[in-house]
Amino acid sequence: MKIKSIHILLAIIIIIGGGILLASELDLYNTTRVKSPRKTAEGICDVIDMRGSHTLDEIEKHCQLPASSVIEAFGLRPDTIPEFFQLKDMKEIFKPVELEGEEYIVETDTVKVFTSLYMKIPYVSDETFYLPEKTVNYLVENDKLTGEEKEYWQGHTFKLEYLDTKYLTASEFTKIVAEEAEGLAVTGSTTIQELLDNGITEEKFEEVTGFKIPDKKSVSVRDFVIEKGIEFGEIKDKFIE
Repeated sequence: MKIKSIHILLAIIIIIGGGILLASELDLYNTTRVKSPRKTAEGICDVIDMRGSHTLDEIEKHCQLPASSVIEAFGLRPDTIPEFFQLKDMKEIFKPVELEGEEYIVETDTVKVFTSLYMKIPYVSDETFYLPEKTVNYLVENDKLTGEEKEYWQGHTFKLEYLDTKYLTASEFTKIVAEEAEGLAVTGSTTIQELLDNGITEEKFEEVTGFKIPDKKSVSVRDFVIEKGIEFGEIKDKFIE
């Protein structure tokens, strides 16, 4: 018995259609882009599922990470539009850096680690072991790190460099010029030893803080003055006056 071609075509359509229907029922077939990172069993944002195509706005909506925090922590322009800025866009703004003999690119995984630390969501990265100094300072100044985390990340930082000055904000540009002129910028991770290495005398330290330099000079200036009841923000710029 000959099988007509029309019957073969109908059989193929039925097989393909049935396969798609079955896959849909099993949630294996989905033509709609998943806009949000998946949730864990505990109902929290799954950092692992954050992708380069996600925008800052999507991350804010589904992970409760303020887009403004990412913008400030990474030194992005204040006029950055969260609805359009994707995580993968980071690599178009910052220069790659060499860390332990390998090139590291600031992009999606960097933001994943930042999100994990900021939101206290567990995430173990297999590629990000250093963070931008600016980003770590932001986490420290906003009390987002535990003592152990702070000790690790303050010892694993690098300086962000822009690929083009068009990405610099006016304040960032002014800050860079000031740093080059003064040779020192006191941040939340600056240690007392670094002050001394940059020419700050013991007399100047005592004049600014009201206290003598402690024996343990590896402690950060911020931690030292806070322990003494002094606001770090009020005295940090006085070292270079």
